[in-house]
Amino acid sequence: MADETKRKTADETENPLQMMTEQWMQLERKTTKQREAADLFYEKKLMNLIEDNFIARNRERVEEEVEYLIMSVGTSYEPLVLSIKLLNPQKILFLCTAITEKYLDKIVKHCNLPVSAFQKCIVSETEPMDIYREIKKAYIEWGKPEKLHIDITGGTKAMSAAAAMAGAVIDIQLIYVGSNHYLPDFRKPCPGSETLFYIANPLSVFGDLEIEKAFTLFRKKNYSGAREKLEYLKEVVPEPNIRQQLNFAYLLAKTYEEWDSLELSGAYQTILKLNKELKRDKRINSRFLLMDKIDILKQQEEILAALSEIPQYIAEKRNAELLQKEKYIVPLMFTMCQNAMIREEQEKLDMATLLLYRLLEMIEQKRLAGYNLYVSKMNYKEIKVNIQIHPEWDGIDAKELFRQIKERYLDMKIQLFGKTGNTYMPEQISLLEGFILLAALDDEMLVRGNSSVIDKLKRIRAMVYLRNNSIFAHGLGPVSQTDYLKFKSFVLELFREFCDIEQISFAQYNSKMTWITPFDSVYYSGLEGN
Repeated sequence: MADETKRKTADETENPLQMMTEQWMQLERKTTKQREAADLFYEKKLMNLIEDNFIARNRERVEEEVEYLIMSVGTSYEPLVLSIKLLNPQKILFLCTAITEKYLDKIVKHCNLPVSAFQKCIVSETEPMDIYREIKKAYIEWGKPEKLHIDITGGTKAMSAAAAMAGAVIDIQLIYVGSNHYLPDFRKPCPGSETLFYIANPLSVFGDLEIEKAFTLFRKKNYSGAREKLEYLKEVVPEPNIRQQLNFAYLLAKTYEEWDSLELSGAYQTILKLNKELKRDKRINSRFLLMDKIDILKQQEEILAALSEIPQYIAEKRNAELLQKEKYIVPLMFTMCQNAMIREEQEKLDMATLLLYRLLEMIEQKRLAGYNLYVSKMNYKEIKVNIQIHPEWDGIDAKELFRQIKERYLDMKIQLFGKTGNTYMPEQISLLEGFILLAALDDEMLVRGNSSVIDKLKRIRAMVYLRNNSIFAHGLGPVSQTDYLKFKSFVLELFREFCDIEQISFAQYNSKMTWITPFDSVYYSGLEGN
């Protein structure tokens, strides 16, 4: 008997938590005063033991250092104390209601929190917008820290749900203190059963749906939206292989976003990085997203390599060289065409019209450059003519050559408008004037085909007038779809003629310029269901 008593005393010494728990559970609770005494016993005798036990059992469960902690406060202070003692954050935001604010004193006392270590805000227990605003405010004021957790253990269900939703939106780790052994008669978890739980990011299950949303933005030509969404997903989706493929898609979206905005140097650097990473991973993961698109992406890299050099030419005021060199002007023209098609898909017809008009100007500028003429500053004295078409101009005096060209130019204007108007040859010429001058020079762009030169000029004039009606030009209203389709058809027809004359394969180059989407990859299905 003495041995049993001795053994029991030793067990209680080794497990004081169990001993105190048994004493606490045996206390009478029939009257209010007895219940208050039991609560005081729990607070004074049990709480410190529970804290020590909780920290010892859960220390290994802590996944990372926590510098900032947001907590919804309910009527039970104990789980919040445990969370604070374990995680030891530098700053805490308590979300209280008018009813639960009084429980803060116990939390602060048990955790020995200095005033500088915490802040509180009073929120509605049923209005989630309060929670959203306070969490956002703290998140921004704290500098959007990475080492931030939200503890949703306390508070009403509405408060916990709102805090969880806010945390999911800004990708904050959610935690709670729970138990698998709750004592309903005592309305508390069994002391020593409290455990820290991490709530997984819902993207681990719903990630494939979010990925599809991001890729759908690609299909809608919303490269900015796709890039923004993928920039987030590639950091938070749990599966490493999926994250890597999302990074490919992110770089593709960023490339097209920059290309579409004519940030040509940036687009080139981004596609360089994309192709480098695809090449690196192809040896091991040949069935990753976009691996089957390496060839076209390499072709687009070459196009952007040329385009990226254009800003330097412009900075050095070497615009004339750009027009002379097919390496630069052709990809720029196809970029205008591609951008116009994107605006059309976005139903921005006025902007598409503007871009197609710019393409029309480039066609004119490139053809005039072949005669050493530049629209911003025409120098007719140094004009270079095609003596194969006009052998009579071979060796002719520059002054006489100018006179004859001017005469032909003014005659074209009379045929087109019924009068010459101003008889001076302009130093800076408009689109229509440029094409009239090309007609005066018998340029192939104007003379080829079945229609007469004047008929072709009349079509150009009609298209210019159509464009001028756009609100982005001189008009007061938007371009109608009917007018846009007429203008588009005409410009693309002229562009194909230009490519044919310049011996450029329109179909081949246009194929290189086609901007792909992740859906185009045969390996897109590898991202589904993850």
